[in-house]
Amino acid sequence: MRVLILSDIHANLVALETVLTNAAGQYDTVWCLGDVVGYGPCPNECIDLVRARAELCVMGNHDWAVLDRPGINVEDFNPQARQAVLWTREQLTPQNRAYLDSLPHVPLHPPQTDQILITHASPREPVWEYILTPLIALENFAVFDEPICLVGHTHKPAIYRWRLHSDEPLNGDYRPATVDYLLPQAGQAVYLATSATQRLIVNPGSVGQPRDNDARAAYAILDLENMTWLYERVAYPVELTQSQMRTAGLPKRLIDRLSFGS
Repeated sequence: MRVLILSDIHANLVALETVLTNAAGQYDTVWCLGDVVGYGPCPNECIDLVRARAELCVMGNHDWAVLDRPGINVEDFNPQARQAVLWTREQLTPQNRAYLDSLPHVPLHPPQTDQILITHASPREPVWEYILTPLIALENFAVFDEPICLVGHTHKPAIYRWRLHSDEPLNGDYRPATVDYLLPQAGQAVYLATSATQRLIVNPGSVGQPRDNDARAAYAILDLENMTWLYERVAYPVELTQSQMRTAGLPKRLIDRLSFGS
């Protein structure tokens, strides 16, 4: 079973279609880590594709904000993101709003395995927390037991590896553990080695709005049989998405940043 892992599409239909075309024939099912909408110009079209293609999808913070649910105040977003959220609310069809409303906002296991946990932001705060440092990752490893957790939200590809360094307790029950930050290389499959003393948090990066200074769309292929992670980047016609955003009247800053992956 090969899984196409998508995250943070952010209503960027051109990027999503490019990813699906580039990954064609390499996967058997699709998992989406949330934020299907927000920022971009094609929320309904992106939801339609995710509804049709994804076996499972979890709730992202922008998906939640668009629904105007309690727990996320749109006033906490920066002005450009807030404008995009309010615009998206006006665009959604009733069917697509209902789909977003049905998405789980707690970590879940995919049907194929209970060894993998899936959430948008973090196991500790599934919709909102950013795992951007080994310290935050270390704190999150303490709140789940599965060998692997897949997250999105940061728009930055990453692998965080938790390792327990001693078989013998020190000072009673204490055993030293550390977390390493690993940056995956596009096009190179990585074996996701796990054990009682090694676990992983893995982020595929963003399809629709990368923030790692690389404007190309990011995604990954997870091979569940061989437990490999193939991280990929693909260029898409950014200027087409930007033209669609201008037509929609979305903020200039959101339009410009797509050119730089920032």
